Amino acid sequence: MMDERLRRRRRLVRRERGGRVAGFIFLGLFVAAAAGLFLWLRSSDVFAVREVTATATQYVDRPDIAAIVERARGTSLLALGTGPLEEALEGLPYVREAEIYRLFPHTLEVRIVERRPLARLDLGRQGVWLIADDGILLEKVADSTLGETGTAVLLPLVRAAHVMEALPGKAAPGPVVDSLAVISWFQTVESNSNIPPVQLLTVQAGGEVVVELEGGTKILVGLPKDLDQKLKVSAAIVEQYLRAGRALEYVDARVPERVAVKAE
Repeated sequence: MMDERLRRRRRLVRRERGGRVAGFIFLGLFVAAAAGLFLWLRSSDVFAVREVTATATQYVDRPDIAAIVERARGTSLLALGTGPLEEALEGLPYVREAEIYRLFPHTLEVRIVERRPLARLDLGRQGVWLIADDGILLEKVADSTLGETGTAVLLPLVRAAHVMEALPGKAAPGPVVDSLAVISWFQTVESNSNIPPVQLLTVQAGGEVVVELEGGTKILVGLPKDLDQKLKVSAAIVEQYLRAGRALEYVDARVPERVAVKAE
């Protein structure tokens, strides 16, 4: 009786073992077939790129986008690496961020986040350049225009004591980049206040900032730290003098706890 039980147990174990082996064989064949199908699709034109779409852009030239992305045309979406294309697009001065998506069966979708001109940077003999809020040089322009990529609008002019080689896509020196936050602050509050727009921003050798508003009032900001406190106090004083019809030569906010004012 015991021998019969052992024989049944052994037969059951052999069946289970055989079932597992057959399952492994089937799984191996399935994986091999799937890999073969993937490699075939990857090398065929079944999912080849035939269409490229891109988000609308205001500053980035469409031909520049096409020149980079069109090289992917005819490549299988399964074989295409989007990283190099995105890096190439982000090498364009006006492109802040680029993302490329595969849309099966045949489309690449390009999504662009643009940099926008914030100010004009006077680089002396190297001319006047449009600069973005992150300090990237965008393009060289005539002194009083926004350039060929937009409407002729007078942007604040930045003058700095710092020397650099001007090239599209190159970052300005650190003190210049830090000072741009002052312009951004004023542009944010202008629409909700009577503060005149920034006309000129001067960055001194030590990084201290002087702002000149339209009409001639100057704000001595000092180093671009504690900007919100400094500029809120300064803006309130400027508005107070404007409402009273009084001319204001400057507001010295370098020490925001002890603001000094000189009226004309």
